[in-house]
Amino acid sequence: MRMGLHTVIVAAGLIGGLPAYAGGFNAPGDCATGKRVVTSDQHKGVITRVDRAWSYCYVRQDDSGKEVGYLYSLLEAEGSAGAGSNTAAQSAGDGLVIGTYNCFVGEQGAGQMRITGKSTYESEAKRGTYRLEASGKIVFESGPFATFNSKVLSGGRIGLNLSGGTFYNMTCEPPR
Repeated sequence: MRMGLHTVIVAAGLIGGLPAYAGGFNAPGDCATGKRVVTSDQHKGVITRVDRAWSYCYVRQDDSGKEVGYLYSLLEAEGSAGAGSNTAAQSAGDGLVIGTYNCFVGEQGAGQMRITGKSTYESEAKRGTYRLEASGKIVFESGPFATFNSKVLSGGRIGLNLSGGTFYNMTCEPPR
């Protein structure tokens, strides 16, 4: 049985507990005490400790002063391409990068989404419209993702979830 992209993200939202997205740091070994990072929820800070058994990196956030544990894949080195910001096309107000995005739930491939224009997309031969807000929030106004919450993540990735929170069960990697 072939599961479609929409089915996979619904299942991911229902079962939860999956890594948010591939990208950023690639292994717990990328975490190093003292390293400056940007988190998936756009906090900047410094790694204070590493729990390799659980693949967590603890970050003291600059803005709150709190130490928060993050799965390594939710971090990027501060100053890396795309860390804490959108791609050049997005920051110029031109919308999402046009092309085919490969989508993942954790490390498992989950299909594709194609951005076809400044406010249009398609997935599994179904079309829809979206708008990109200044905050980076993506509102899918129609089409297969109209019921999902979405945001542009670091590196131009698209994060999707059902909860509206900052944990994205599924991400779609931009065209390279």
